[in-house]
Amino acid sequence: MKVVLKKGEKKVIPVFLKEEVLRSVRQAQSFRLAPLAQDKRRLEVVLAGDNAEIEVVGLIIGKGSDDKSMEVYITHAAPKTKSRVNVRAVLRGRSTFAFRGNVKIERGAKGADAYLRSDALLFDEAKMGDDTPALEILERDVKAGHAATVGKVDEQMLFYLMSRGIGRVQAEKMLIEGFVKPILDQIREPARSYFDASGSIPFDFTQGKRTCVKERSLVGDKGGGFYVKS
Repeated sequence: MKVVLKKGEKKVIPVFLKEEVLRSVRQAQSFRLAPLAQDKRRLEVVLAGDNAEIEVVGLIIGKGSDDKSMEVYITHAAPKTKSRVNVRAVLRGRSTFAFRGNVKIERGAKGADAYLRSDALLFDEAKMGDDTPALEILERDVKAGHAATVGKVDEQMLFYLMSRGIGRVQAEKMLIEGFVKPILDQIREPARSYFDASGSIPFDFTQGKRTCVKERSLVGDKGGGFYVKS
């Protein structure tokens, strides 16, 4: 999928790599859908006009033997453009997730501002695959940065919660919800149809099950959705 933003355009693209989300979205015939082929888990964004802005926020859920991957390529081709990429993954079982993010700032894109981040929370024997953020900067007067973290669930925190009478499944769910909250807060408006009355997204991250309150597209007022089949 390729997105080109012109002068002054701003867009938020929510990313879900979860089969249940894609399946329910495809059933929403009255809403626009922009799916990718199974072998095309790639998003390209070109900030072609001055002051164009893009924000990519992703939530990846892996379980069992899932093998997920995602590539994001952003090109700053004009002055005073801004990009933010924030992806979080929760992996269980023997699942894996590979993420490749690349930001390029072309010559002449003065004042460009780019930041790329990925975080993964691992359970069981899950593993993070290739996690290689890359910055290609051809202009001096810019701001650019990247960060990546990968970690196992905090067993001490689990023990603390369980010592307070909380079952392990519920304790894990609480830790996962805390981990993904920054992403959910960012995509709450584009993905508002997936949130229940309490403000929580209606998926059981611990068991890989879902209870979908409404079957609607993730396309929201802030921009189109981006869907990748696992």
